[in-house]
Amino acid sequence: MSFFISSARYIIRLVALGMVSRGVVALYLNLWDFQALESFDNTLGPFLYGWHFDLAIASFLYLILYGSSVLFGFSERIFSRINWFLLLSYTLLITVDAIYAKESGRHVSYEVYNLFTIQGSLSGLLKQYWLQALFAFLGASFVSKFFTPRYKPVAGFFKRGLAVLFILIISVVFARGFEGIPQDPSWAYRSGGGSKGATLALNGAYGIVWAALAGKKSSKEHIEIPGHIKSAEVFERWRTLRGIQKPFGNFDGNIVIVFLEGWPGVYVDKKVGDEEVLPFFNSLRNESLRVDLMLAGGHRTTEGLFATLCSLPNPPGKSIMFSEIENKDFKCFPQFLAKNGYSSAFFQGSDQFTSGVGLLVLKTGFQESFGKREIPNWKNIEQNAWGVFDQDLYKFAMERMDQMQEPMLIGLNTNTTHDLALPHGVRPAFGEENQSSLHLSVTHHADKELRGFYESLKKRKWKKDWILVLLSDHTSFSANGIFEHYSIPFLMKYHSANPEKKGKAPFAEKLLAGAFSQNDVGATLADLTGNKAPTFLGRSLLHPEDFSDGASIFHLGQSVWFEGPWAVVFNIRDFNNKRCFRWKNDMAFHYQLPCPEEGDDMYLRGLSYIKESQEFLFK
Repeated sequence: MSFFISSARYIIRLVALGMVSRGVVALYLNLWDFQALESFDNTLGPFLYGWHFDLAIASFLYLILYGSSVLFGFSERIFSRINWFLLLSYTLLITVDAIYAKESGRHVSYEVYNLFTIQGSLSGLLKQYWLQALFAFLGASFVSKFFTPRYKPVAGFFKRGLAVLFILIISVVFARGFEGIPQDPSWAYRSGGGSKGATLALNGAYGIVWAALAGKKSSKEHIEIPGHIKSAEVFERWRTLRGIQKPFGNFDGNIVIVFLEGWPGVYVDKKVGDEEVLPFFNSLRNESLRVDLMLAGGHRTTEGLFATLCSLPNPPGKSIMFSEIENKDFKCFPQFLAKNGYSSAFFQGSDQFTSGVGLLVLKTGFQESFGKREIPNWKNIEQNAWGVFDQDLYKFAMERMDQMQEPMLIGLNTNTTHDLALPHGVRPAFGEENQSSLHLSVTHHADKELRGFYESLKKRKWKKDWILVLLSDHTSFSANGIFEHYSIPFLMKYHSANPEKKGKAPFAEKLLAGAFSQNDVGATLADLTGNKAPTFLGRSLLHPEDFSDGASIFHLGQSVWFEGPWAVVFNIRDFNNKRCFRWKNDMAFHYQLPCPEEGDDMYLRGLSYIKESQEFLFK
């Protein structure tokens, strides 16, 4: 019994140490300031949430200390020395992480492999921050006097076996976060409070240990360009006319953005026999602001959300989530609206933390995130393999909207098309001979559900005007060529709160010629709502002619740069091997044409964009 009591006391003490350490770090990083009491506003919840990480790292230390002691029968003296070494390591990791956060504004986390390059070398680090290192050493020595548990070696084979089993169960359960999967450092965003809340919540030592054990490598794509090519200069000349420096509009109404899960652009205007696949979307598109071609920023929901909400490219072929830059403090569109007094919520039909989506939307500035588990009686609602069907997601979102204050920002990621299943009693519109026909039928049904949501929005008693934005997060089916992998539906439509006294619309309902990307959606919304966004790499659809042309996609090492009527296709591993196509007439890129006079410059802009936008992301 004394062994179990000693275990409990040790873990509780370490959790308390973690909370105290995070409080000290918060003061060191000026997240808290006793001379500015407002700095403590809305921080208690995120700070208390951090006990999850404190417990996780405590269980790891407990596993090492008690596990080794039981297995090898260490004496109390050796036990105390191991305990002192572990506490020293713990405090040093917290200190190193705090130093890094002071330098970079974020936890080390995935960048653990870069620890030795901060300030050039570890010796440079210690030389500059010797006082903090000394504090960590003295702190470990001090707390070890109070944190060495009363421990007596466990005798007997049977008792030792039970002790080892107990240690393993406790350590694994506590470290994994009670939910069956190891808790990633990005879970700190569950605490609320955006990047500040995540910084308060995350135990820096846990972030470093997790990253070291996870073996994460850099998500940065290494692209070699001959030395005579000044890619940074090419990119900077292009970027000079990107970003929102002087916002065009002053719209202060409601915004509803629906990310249509996996809807491919080739379904727009597509017919099977006489039946349109997307009859409602097509009809609404004809009454909206729309473009010739809208390109997705990736192949996963988190990639589409980041590209849209933050108007930045993803690392080529990857998401920022679960990468070394997931905790970087990017400036995103929802953050701007929060400062303007908007309330916001994001809804998805699957679990809100699938692939880190719920974490990402909180990071970008949404105040609340909801998934299927937050829907009342969700287990009794008909579902597909991923979650609830869109009609139930829309219903839940409408109910929550009635509890929110205007103006509001609403984001949704639909779920019906996450699977090839249809609700009970719904027959496939285009047969069920194969996956392709089933996908058409499921998307056709999702289009009907979208119509129902739209009609509900129109019937709602709005206090302010509202804008509906519809676009896919990505595509998700076997596409024919690189182009179809990234072509997605898009429209943006304005509605007056009082249709009988409809005022002047803030943008025209028209078709914009050319190729655009999800980056441009975030830039457009920032421009429309009067928010400066100089870091955005998208161009506003309100007046695209005032911005540099150009849109990019990347797929398995191959990239396409769209500029005007041309698409320049190239491989990042094979310098100057490019092919040119007229994308509007040859969307499958079957008929190569001689490159135009500007072809070389287009290629360099596309290649420089791939390389230098990464530098922009990872710096």
